[in-house]
Amino acid sequence: MTEKLALAGERTPATPEAPSAAVPARHRRSGADSHGGSQPRTGGPAAPRAPRILVLDGLRLVAALAVLLFHYLAGSGEIPWQRTAVDLFPTLHRIAEFGWLGVVFFFMISGFVICMSSWGKSVQDFWRGRILRLFPVYWFAVVLGTVVARFGPHTPNEPRITVGQMLTNLTMLQEPLKTAPVDNVYWTLWVELRFYIIFTAVVALGTGYRRVANFCWIWALASVLAPISGIPLLDVLSAPLWAPFFIAGTAFYLVRRQGRFTGETLGLLALSWLLIQHNLPAIMAHEGHGINWKICLTAVTAMYGLMALVALGKLDRVQWRWLPVAGAISYPLYLVHQSVGVRYIWRWNETLGAWTTLLSVTAAMLLAAWLVHRLVERPATRLLRHLTRPSPANPT
Repeated sequence: MTEKLALAGERTPATPEAPSAAVPARHRRSGADSHGGSQPRTGGPAAPRAPRILVLDGLRLVAALAVLLFHYLAGSGEIPWQRTAVDLFPTLHRIAEFGWLGVVFFFMISGFVICMSSWGKSVQDFWRGRILRLFPVYWFAVVLGTVVARFGPHTPNEPRITVGQMLTNLTMLQEPLKTAPVDNVYWTLWVELRFYIIFTAVVALGTGYRRVANFCWIWALASVLAPISGIPLLDVLSAPLWAPFFIAGTAFYLVRRQGRFTGETLGLLALSWLLIQHNLPAIMAHEGHGINWKICLTAVTAMYGLMALVALGKLDRVQWRWLPVAGAISYPLYLVHQSVGVRYIWRWNETLGAWTTLLSVTAAMLLAAWLVHRLVERPATRLLRHLTRPSPANPT
């Protein structure tokens, strides 16, 4: 298993448009937020960034680690441990079974952060930011995953990755193109991309409270009607199983901008929660998770509680110095932990022992994620930013 989670969102700066986005002001409401939306920016110098919401960086790393433990320990077969994780880690196995919830937490955080980072931007700036954030690390992960699959240790019955498969995966569109992913975790990126595609309509019109709220209501309705509409494209774009998580995150960002809960935002959050509880059995059945619905719903409700604290600014005082690093490595960790880590476990478990292997592979993946961020993501993003810099307007 594994929107924005997933897992991939913006770096979580608070919106540069208004201080109320970073430090909520009670009952603050701008005219643009009340009656329509801000007009998308078409040029001029970028507004200064407001302080980052650092706690979101930490929450993203927690979500990534939950997914890592799920992939390493939740299975009942003999891969990757050559024995069952149930035998080797009986207690941790039962906890890790719920690690897939890290993915949906990614989606919720993504709804919050994408709305925040797109506020007041043009469509061009919005998509440029998304491409800069997602693709440099993703391209590296696809190539790395292909190399280790072809030349590294192999688990039994592992399919061979072809060069054509790798090249198709570089588009991040392998799912609609019906090509097998290099790594199974990539499925969440297609979920994220669908969110970006439909949210582009809001960005094009100009972000604002009313337009974003209307978007959430319409998306929620579409996610219910799409499966019975007989329109495949509507079903694909509305992402019915995952839409409520993004809607919840987006609604929490509206709370952040307003500085308080309103009747409408409470309604959106209640509707999204009800849709999630309805969808959970289908999600668990689809992903093969034979686990307790009540525990999953309790965990999702706890996510709502955490995001409510973020939205109200109650966690803004959490300013631990390591949080930016946590946010920076969460996306690389998510992308490489399975393609590399599972092979590490398969190769070394019998030699090192179960606990030593688990601790060392987790530490190694965290270090690898940091190295990817420092040595790949940073320089590649700088280069891509330079290459995609808008050209100055030609004088007339």
